[in-house]
Amino acid sequence: MSHRIPRRGLAVLTALSVSTLGLVVPAGAQEEENGSARFHISNITDFHGHFAANKSDPGAAMLKCAVDKEAGDLPSSFVASGDLVGGSPYASALLEDEPAIETLNQMGLEVSAVGNHEFDKGYADLKDRIEPAADWDYLGANAEGTELAPYKIVELDGVKVAYVGTVTDDMPNLVSPSGIEGIEFTDPIAATNKVADELTESGEADVVVGLFHEGVTDPAEFSENVDVVFAGHTHQPVEPNLDRAEGVPLLMQAGSYSQYLNSVDFSYDRESDTLTVDSAELLDAEAINACGNPDPEIEATVKAAEEAAEEEGAKVVAEIDAPLTRGVNAGGDPGSNRGVESTANNFLADAARWAISNKTSVTADIGVMNAGGVRDDLDSGEVTYAEAFAVQPFGNEITYTRLTGEQFKKALEQQWKDGGERPVLSLGVSDNVSYVYDVEAPAGERIKSVTVDGEPLDPGREYVVAGSTFLLEGGDSFSALAEGSELAATGLMDIEAFVSYLRDNEDAAPRAGQSNVSVHLPEKVAAGEEITVELSSLIYSVDDPVKKVTVRVGDTEVEADIDPDLGEPGHGEAGKASVTLTLPEDATAETELTVTTDAGTEVSAPLGALTEVAGSGDDDPDEPGKPGADGSSGSSETGKIVGGVLGGLLGLGALVTAVLAFLMPAVPGVLPGALDRLAEQFPQAAPFIEQLKNAL
Repeated sequence: MSHRIPRRGLAVLTALSVSTLGLVVPAGAQEEENGSARFHISNITDFHGHFAANKSDPGAAMLKCAVDKEAGDLPSSFVASGDLVGGSPYASALLEDEPAIETLNQMGLEVSAVGNHEFDKGYADLKDRIEPAADWDYLGANAEGTELAPYKIVELDGVKVAYVGTVTDDMPNLVSPSGIEGIEFTDPIAATNKVADELTESGEADVVVGLFHEGVTDPAEFSENVDVVFAGHTHQPVEPNLDRAEGVPLLMQAGSYSQYLNSVDFSYDRESDTLTVDSAELLDAEAINACGNPDPEIEATVKAAEEAAEEEGAKVVAEIDAPLTRGVNAGGDPGSNRGVESTANNFLADAARWAISNKTSVTADIGVMNAGGVRDDLDSGEVTYAEAFAVQPFGNEITYTRLTGEQFKKALEQQWKDGGERPVLSLGVSDNVSYVYDVEAPAGERIKSVTVDGEPLDPGREYVVAGSTFLLEGGDSFSALAEGSELAATGLMDIEAFVSYLRDNEDAAPRAGQSNVSVHLPEKVAAGEEITVELSSLIYSVDDPVKKVTVRVGDTEVEADIDPDLGEPGHGEAGKASVTLTLPEDATAETELTVTTDAGTEVSAPLGALTEVAGSGDDDPDEPGKPGADGSSGSSETGKIVGGVLGGLLGLGALVTAVLAFLMPAVPGVLPGALDRLAEQFPQAAPFIEQLKNAL
């Protein structure tokens, strides 16, 4: 067993190199002179089949040029951190990512962590189709129940470099659970550390590199035996942490697609078992394109793939009058905010509802869509098949489940991922659904009122909910959606449902107003009191022209300007307003509060669902004969009976309240007069009240 000396922070080499003295010394001669080896590693992540060059992506041919240029004459290794296929642009996805796999083979990719998108069509597809076509090895140290190897050792200039691959343990929420049945995804950091420690203690590896398909919040959580971590999954570029503390691995992340490249030069001293980072750089698209000489073999592969997809993709399938856009953070790229409501997400939810209702024998009540499944925006005008495909590239089946109203409300509550990497994941809903929530309420208590087709959601009623298999199986942590009936095998693919909806509905348009608004009131209000209503989630985050919001309670109506601020990144509170109004004198818990905007938003909820509505400010709940806090009185059993009888006969909550208010203090002395006043207030109940008087 070899003895391993603790690493010294992997400090960037700052000593004067021989090249600065004008001397050119071959690498082998340098090794003989100083006893150290030198090598290079290039890394990409979340390629997602983006092999073709465009205005954003350098493409695989140019990326290959940059990989070779960065390696120079050093022994080198080209590796990846997962999601190389799946969620791909049209040309790659239409051909089942075969061109993406071929271009990565041509680039000389040696090894990659498995990503969540490699499981888009299930583990069987990864094992039987993707892996046989790939010249590289997929690794999954934390994917228990698979045949994926946990690590691979590559020798670079005599140094044994071990690559340990892991994937996010959130897999059951990211792919259809049925496709990964029997597989357990454990903590990726713990799995990386375990393998690294074992390889180091046994002497099998000199250097350990984590290919980590997960975002990293604290690199110090890794073992001191992990030297380098190339992260992925979140699509965020992360510069190397050159100022890290001793014992903390070098950490980098190469964004996504072909837009970034991690490039690191290392020196390794065999005698002291010390790894030194000579240089570590995150190259962006501009730097990659500066290579200037795209690989001709890969260019030929790309051209052939594009030609194969061009004919079908160029067909116009529909025309839309308004764009479909995803949510954005302030100053962010399209799709950067999955927590905010978007026109594209809602539109696809509507498409799912339409497809089930028109392509099967079932009528869907509600359509849903997950924001992460919307992969591109759609401009107004003609829509080609390729453009539609870019919006819906996953190949999920559109199906349905049967949920109670209570279960659907629970799913709406699950949009907030408190403590998660993304704090909110907006659930797109079909145009016939709207709801009011309070963003300041505790988790699990934020949804205050839901309407479907203009009627309040019935907690006990069964609703047919349409959506993708991914979502209805509980993907993106929407476990409540998986509580319904067994999913039907409809055979409707998401892209086909979307295209059919566009083709067959020429007037289909994105929802103009919001499906949901956050309404926050004081903890307790009373009739006749002046209150402030705090509103948010009033606008879409892209090109929303809405300017005004109106709050109406009974006959009271107040208008206010909307602050177009997009709010905190990753959240859903774009567009805010504060409205001060005086509650009507006759306001009760049943009185509706309605919010409308000049863009067409209209949501409402009873005051009692939003806050506690007090009775008269003079009432003393402890005074005999006065109503208590729950609106009842302990002094009149007869009043309770009368109220119950009338309430049962008429089904009027307000009448029950009035019975208690009128009868309880009156029994038994002035009951006839109280009943007369009650009949005047509720003329529809007069016949029943008259019968009651006669009986008494």
